[in-house]
Amino acid sequence: MERPDVEPRHLRSAIEYAVLMAQEGQKFKPPLAYPAPLKRYFSTDRIPSSVLASLARAIEGDEAFRKKIARGAVPELVDELGRAWLKRPSGWVDDVTRLAAEADAAAEEATAAKALKRAEKRRAAAEQVAARSRAELVALEGSVAERDEVIEGLRSDVVKLRDEIDEIRAELIDTRNEARHARDREAAAVAKLADAEAARSAAVEAKGSAEIVRDEVLADRAALAAERSELARLAAHAESLAAQLAALAAPPTAGKPTAVARKPLPMPGGVMGDSEAAAEYLLRSGASVLIDGYNVAKLAWPKLDLEGQRVVLLDAVENLARRYGSDITVVFDGADVVGAVADQRRVARVVYSPAEVIADDVIRDEVGRLPPTRQVVVVTNDQEIIRDVRANGANTMSSDQLLALIR
Repeated sequence: MERPDVEPRHLRSAIEYAVLMAQEGQKFKPPLAYPAPLKRYFSTDRIPSSVLASLARAIEGDEAFRKKIARGAVPELVDELGRAWLKRPSGWVDDVTRLAAEADAAAEEATAAKALKRAEKRRAAAEQVAARSRAELVALEGSVAERDEVIEGLRSDVVKLRDEIDEIRAELIDTRNEARHARDREAAAVAKLADAEAARSAAVEAKGSAEIVRDEVLADRAALAAERSELARLAAHAESLAAQLAALAAPPTAGKPTAVARKPLPMPGGVMGDSEAAAEYLLRSGASVLIDGYNVAKLAWPKLDLEGQRVVLLDAVENLARRYGSDITVVFDGADVVGAVADQRRVARVVYSPAEVIADDVIRDEVGRLPPTRQVVVVTNDQEIIRDVRANGANTMSSDQLLALIR
């Protein structure tokens, strides 16, 4: 059977119509027989481009089904190319080939117009950036001059502090010398007191002039007390000077290096942060991409159960990782959920939160675990997660932006 040489994307209208008819045909009595591969895409908002070729082959392989639905293919439901492919009148192969070529030409013309418009926007954005850069350069020159003045003042303060440190060190040396001399005088006084005590004992034994000996002993004791008081004063002064010296010699805390903080990736000029173009840029940036699994899956496929949502999402994420070369990790809630087993995939990484831990906290921990030099993109619509990971320097992408690329 002769077949036209067209890409599957040109047949999207006819394939989507065939899936719709197969789904609605189940309400007939008896139900409409249809190719089995179409069932998976019942109730799907948009059939992925990657499966169009296989679905087209399935429809072509079921001649009876194709002929039945071809009778109902009207312009309101199927475009001209799709109707020719389904109904297959005489010369339909040439018609399909011609219509596909016309569609490609129209698409190229539209793409060229869009590219021109984007180029004009980029040029305007570049001019704005240049103007801002010139203004920032002027401001920076003024700031540099002010900082030079501050640095010069700080250098003068350092010189003064060094002079003060030298003076305190000299005073500390003098105080330590005085303390050492005081200790020497104390030792001499103690020895003298011992001699006096011995003399007193001898005087008492000899029954000599007891009063004279007593006065001498009392005088020696008073001198010793004075020496000890002076020694205590000098020791306290030395400790005070040592504390001042340590405070002055300590390095200033203002110049201590701070921890390096992660900085988010800047968007290219003319690209809006919530656009599909921004999502593509972030996926191609080489950053680590963390996806809040159920936040995306429940938004996209609410009619499927959790297992079905995981399967469809991971298939789509696998395709994205291969298309953009992204480092993607999908995080789901609950490792104890039935069917929650990390797939052995070759590209995307799958993580399930431990028991009693929610996926939100796993995502926060993953962002904190990565080094600050590693750019991070978190995909979610959860505002609490968005707030926390942005505070940690991560970029964010909404679940809707990711689904726009999947569909």
